[in-house]
Amino acid sequence: MSYEIDPQYLLDTLHECVEVESPVGYYPEIHAWLRETLAEMGYEMTVDNKATAYVRVPGRDSSKTVCIGAHLDTIGLVVRGFNDDGTLRVRQLGGINYASIEGETCLVHCRDGRTVAGQVICNHHSVHVWAETKTDARTEDTMSVSLIADVSCPDDARALGVTEGAIIGIDPHFESFDNGYVVSRHIDDKAAVAALLDTLRWLKETGEAPAYDTLFAFPIYEEIGHGASWVPSEVSEYVACDITLIGPDYAGSDEHSVGVICSDAKGPYDWDLTNTLIACAEKACTEGRWNTQVCFHYSTDANGAYVHTNDLRAAAFGMACLNTHGRERCHMDAIVETEKLARAYVMGEGR
Repeated sequence: MSYEIDPQYLLDTLHECVEVESPVGYYPEIHAWLRETLAEMGYEMTVDNKATAYVRVPGRDSSKTVCIGAHLDTIGLVVRGFNDDGTLRVRQLGGINYASIEGETCLVHCRDGRTVAGQVICNHHSVHVWAETKTDARTEDTMSVSLIADVSCPDDARALGVTEGAIIGIDPHFESFDNGYVVSRHIDDKAAVAALLDTLRWLKETGEAPAYDTLFAFPIYEEIGHGASWVPSEVSEYVACDITLIGPDYAGSDEHSVGVICSDAKGPYDWDLTNTLIACAEKACTEGRWNTQVCFHYSTDANGAYVHTNDLRAAAFGMACLNTHGRERCHMDAIVETEKLARAYVMGEGR
């Protein structure tokens, strides 16, 4: 099987996907983009009642259906109220590190369809005004969103369409570098989305068929733990393609590598299916650019699907990423290796 992959196509797809707004629970823009992208490849996208998008690809063997997924949602914020000066009180959607988004611009998606630009600020926002600015903890009680508009009270904000329940997406500020590095928010998990989209493109262009009937899944609630809590009943195994980690507990992991997750915060993944991914990595990935991981403060849709009582096996893998849930950093090598592993799994190379 060919493992030749075009890094430029992956980079362009990642950049395009990152720029489409999709904070947890807000799917209109990303679904429109994904539907159009898939249609250009010749695929039909379906969506279930949990707003998970699917592409079904017939396999060489229809005796079972497998699923490989990458989540579309990114961490974000939701408006919970207003401060007296018209700034927005917020709660996190997903594991926000508030310190990492201070000063960042954002978009407030209003319930009436309007969009308003904003900026994430600490309530004590200036060292020239408050002595405690440097020492305040950055939490949802000390951080707000200031609308980039003439707003001085809650009524001014409401007049722009902002209400409780508006969803806020953080600007990605995507940058790519000549040496292959990418720095951007939302590499989690849009790099994996790009890898699966390129796998679908490769299948269509080559006429290759997966080993088994395969659902490519794109959930929208992964960052709050229930993206794949429901999976179509015919699916017997769910493999999540998501970020993997870099740090003291992750030997052999760097921004050039793909990791196979053996266990996470919810516990171990399926023994046999994880070993299948390891066999795929041994066959498809560059030597020294893959590893196995046990992740402590982390989980994926695959284990979410398993613990929510779906009758399936679960496994997970993905590109290593630095500074997760901040302004993340990855190398194109890791995304290429991730796609190699995705292709090998889909094609049954490790079985």
